[in-house]
Amino acid sequence: MEEERKIKCDCGQILIEKKADFDNFKTKAMVCPKCNFITLTRDQAREYIKLKRLHDIIDKESKIIKIGNSMGITLPEELKEFDIKIGKKVKLKALDTKTILIEI
Repeated sequence: MEEERKIKCDCGQILIEKKADFDNFKTKAMVCPKCNFITLTRDQAREYIKLKRLHDIIDKESKIIKIGNSMGITLPEELKEFDIKIGKKVKLKALDTKTILIEI
């Protein structure tokens, strides 16, 4: 069985995997518990690139529109590459009076 590699920081500490802030969003990264140096493994970098692409697509202002007797928002067509399609069920959750979380 293959042993998990440990990454050592220049300060001598072993990096640990945890969520870190990159470009105003959180992603998994390797962080030094002593000096807070942050780096990404190859797999973490791939996930970061995918997450950054999603943020680039979705982080835009949108108007609330009227659909029959309901209100709605539109989502960009590019979200199809993230398996977000018409007919897919979503869960809405109110976080406070100004914030709604949409879980796909």
